[in-house]
Amino acid sequence: MRLNTFGIAASSILLAAASAFALPKATEIYPLMGLGYNIGNTMEVPENPTLWGNPFPDAAYVKAIKDAGFTTVRIPCAWDSHASNGTINAGWLDSVKTVVDLVINNGMYAILNSHWDGGWLEDHVFDGEGYDKTGLVNSSADAVAAKQESYWTQIATKFAAYDEHLIFASANEPGVNDPWNGGADNGQWAFDATRMQVLKKFHEACLKAVRATGGNNATRIVVVQSPRTEIDKAPLLSELYPVDPAGEGYTMAEVHFYPYQFSLMTSGDEDWGKMFYYWEDQTPGNDAAHTCSGSALGSKKSIDQLFSGLKTRFYDKGIPVVIGEMGAVKRLDELSGNNLKTHLKARAAWYGYTVAAAKKNGLVPCVWDTGDEGNGNFTIIRRQTNKYQGKVGDITDYETLNAMREAYDLAAIPGNSIDSTIKENPEITDGNNALHIIYKTVQSDSSEAGTMRIDVNKSWSQYVAISFDMRVAGESAGPCLDATRDGCGEYGWASVSLFNMSGSWDWKEISLGNVDDLGTFKNYKIEFGDGDDQLAFTDLSKVNAIGINVYGTQFTGDMYLDNILLWKADGTADTLQNFNTKKPKLEGIAKGELIPANANGDWGKGSIGICMPRAVAASRMLVNVQPGTVKATFNTNKATRGTATLMNSMGQIIAQQSFNAKAGANEVQLNTSARGAAVLIVKMGSQKSVKQIKLR
Repeated sequence: MRLNTFGIAASSILLAAASAFALPKATEIYPLMGLGYNIGNTMEVPENPTLWGNPFPDAAYVKAIKDAGFTTVRIPCAWDSHASNGTINAGWLDSVKTVVDLVINNGMYAILNSHWDGGWLEDHVFDGEGYDKTGLVNSSADAVAAKQESYWTQIATKFAAYDEHLIFASANEPGVNDPWNGGADNGQWAFDATRMQVLKKFHEACLKAVRATGGNNATRIVVVQSPRTEIDKAPLLSELYPVDPAGEGYTMAEVHFYPYQFSLMTSGDEDWGKMFYYWEDQTPGNDAAHTCSGSALGSKKSIDQLFSGLKTRFYDKGIPVVIGEMGAVKRLDELSGNNLKTHLKARAAWYGYTVAAAKKNGLVPCVWDTGDEGNGNFTIIRRQTNKYQGKVGDITDYETLNAMREAYDLAAIPGNSIDSTIKENPEITDGNNALHIIYKTVQSDSSEAGTMRIDVNKSWSQYVAISFDMRVAGESAGPCLDATRDGCGEYGWASVSLFNMSGSWDWKEISLGNVDDLGTFKNYKIEFGDGDDQLAFTDLSKVNAIGINVYGTQFTGDMYLDNILLWKADGTADTLQNFNTKKPKLEGIAKGELIPANANGDWGKGSIGICMPRAVAASRMLVNVQPGTVKATFNTNKATRGTATLMNSMGQIIAQQSFNAKAGANEVQLNTSARGAAVLIVKMGSQKSVKQIKLR
């Protein structure tokens, strides 16, 4: 590391010293940054970097990034959720330092940003009255800028001695969550020059803070983002570019590149455009409507035009550009067999062409990687070994990686991912199928969720209910998958909920019951509304997604699901999903397959070998929930010692009481100040009763 040990107070002297001991300028660093990679869905997760399923980055994982050919690592990071009264937790700063050190010690460049982080900056790029996810609000740009300056002062102070291999990035996607309220930006609230002046203020607050801390920060490269990091908003950044106290040459610009129809559109074809599965000549030849080509966003022609424009607007003026995120989802559930194979080849070709065009035009491409390997994933390097087989650092997408390596004159790494993926997703022919979901928890001391989700993004104002055919069966509290963990063999439970996200992705759910009660195959019909037995929505005119969650600890089981219908008030229904040709999104501990539909909800032996629900050992338990108290009433056939335990949705014990039960009727009360979803477990010897409740 290059150290600057001169402590100088006056800003004029500081800048003079900076010119004498300056770090390399952006145009000097750019050629060395090469191909970039994101450690996504980790350090930017509010409060806990492992909450979204990824382990904390370790030496093996970061070395695998280096060995794969990447020379820059972007570290999306949360700060506000790790701060108290404006002060970032010292332990969190040390945790971030650990990751930065791993990257730099492997000879790579680290880009450390301030990510979404609850939207304190990104959702408030306006002054006075404007819109955030809650609706029309008032926000002070001066207050947000002051917070930005404070946080970056603390971050920069922590890393002041680091050399040019550490790069700061002011924000992530400022304004990306602007509402779609009929505004001038194709229906989205307009991001105009007035709002760009506010974003300029935020970037300059970061620059001011970083430069004032001195040391190598006086001339450290700082990356500033275009509005929403959209390429078509880059002219605003160019025209109102932030002023850097260090002078010209020590900043880079940032955009992101996700051509929507090819990269992210998964909810189905729309009247304005279709999902793009294929790209250019990588197409089955009979599906031009789902092929990205010609002048479509994401095609060769559009990539060349967009990237050339960035070069003219920024690089040719001494400002290299970072494509902070880029990628396209793997459509593992929409496609199968040869069509999936063509899609994966097309996707790899797109990555190769995109990074080659970036390199040609003075851009640093950083691919997005989330760690998940299910449908819709971007993952290239494995890290979720608790969920997928293999070891940390395994390459999960050789074809995409090698296409990018070729663009940087690197030899191909031997391996084949497409054939193994096709083997797991054989050709699905149109027929009468159903969905079989398999669940298997990994932990024993905290709950895990398996999610089946269908993206909607439409109005459901015409519908009054939803129905589906379902059967669930499995074992909880046995077998324990890791006997060394706390709670093994104890508080196992599993429950099922129907959920939706609507409005600004607001979550609502209703319990369908415990797994023990759902072993009979039947049709479930849930009315929409605010009643106790109804599914509530924040906004039926804007439904984002619908799905089913299985929550549990020490749970191994299966679900049969078919014929999801949406009902109108006149008694007619529309099919939402019949699973004849397409799997939905499966996340968490859920994995699935399409199987022949049948009248019994059978999945055969399945992957787990559990076909019938286990017997309920304890008699039925009645529960009365009042503010601050939970009272359970139950019968036992003999006197015994028992324990009542209340657990929250994370599997944490929030109240517990031991009691002596007598033969006949018994009652036990637990007191708690907690609110929200919880599970009550009453255990007496080998008998156990479990009930999902909502604390008030």
